Amino acid sequence: MIIMKKSSVNYLMALLCLVILGGISAYSSTQIQKSKQQVLRHVVAFQFKEDITEERRAQAIKDFLDLKDEIPEIIKFEGGENISVEGLDKGLTHCFILTFESAAARDAYLPHPAHIRVAEKNKPLMSNLVVLDCWGED
Repeated sequence: MIIMKKSSVNYLMALLCLVILGGISAYSSTQIQKSKQQVLRHVVAFQFKEDITEERRAQAIKDFLDLKDEIPEIIKFEGGENISVEGLDKGLTHCFILTFESAAARDAYLPHPAHIRVAEKNKPLMSNLVVLDCWGED
């Protein structure tokens, strides 16, 4: 039977905890690094002109959302009507975020015939349009 002083037991327990936590932390950060991938976010925010009917607005949004089924470079498409309560939207009523694997994928989307068709059809309905791109992680 091994007899240890209480302080030695506490020291060994603390050391064991550090080893275990260090291993978990190292494992977790390695897994997170492996799972993160740089992606390009293409943000489109707009405001419809006041005289556009609700039906025409709905069709314009549907046209835009349908691009995800027509353009394979879009890996994720999300967004909708502005619901911010901060009052800083400067009149913008809708925001959509398209995610691409790379700048090259975004560059293929921009001149894609489906994108051009939707933009030409619906851009005249908007009184304000903002497009921004930035890098993110998935």
